[in-house]
Amino acid sequence: NANLENVKPNGDFFPVYEYGMVAINEQFSPLINFDMTLQNSFLAKLEMKKSRTLTLSFANNQLTEVNSDEFIAGLGYRFKDIALTFGGVGGGGARTFRSDLNVKADFSIRNNKTVLRSIDTDLNQISNGMKVMSINTSIDYMLSKSLTLRFFFDKIINNPYLPSQFRNSTTKGGFSLRFSLAQ
Repeated sequence: NANLENVKPNGDFFPVYEYGMVAINEQFSPLINFDMTLQNSFLAKLEMKKSRTLTLSFANNQLTEVNSDEFIAGLGYRFKDIALTFGGVGGGGARTFRSDLNVKADFSIRNNKTVLRSIDTDLNQISNGMKVMSINTSIDYMLSKSLTLRFFFDKIINNPYLPSQFRNSTTKGGFSLRFSLAQ
């Protein structure tokens, strides 16, 4: 028994809902995570992330699969109760701060790959993707409960899977003052 609202005058049936695309997103972020601070002030980090997105398009009968795998390893050390003295500008008095100095370095490798799969034919091709390697280093020092001084150096290297794309890298470094309003 077809609903009469879904039947055209010539007898053709048309659906109430029409879907042009269906997507499934799986994400394990993190899948595995070890973030440790040891008694001797060493910091260690191991992390693994995985994600996948499947998109089925009914317009062109194509399945697009986007995979991402990332592995992160990090080391660090916390120097306890370090005193830093800053001299006054314009004849002002010097000020001494006492806080922990955190030194961290993270290394990560991420594989991103996009594969186009045609449902009509057995054509599977990589349309996008790259291997991304990054090194992130930082030194943090709390000047007060709400003010943190941070020095950093980051390097990201992108190696694409396709010959039509170019290898590139990004390097940034500097310092930042972070003011937090939270108590």
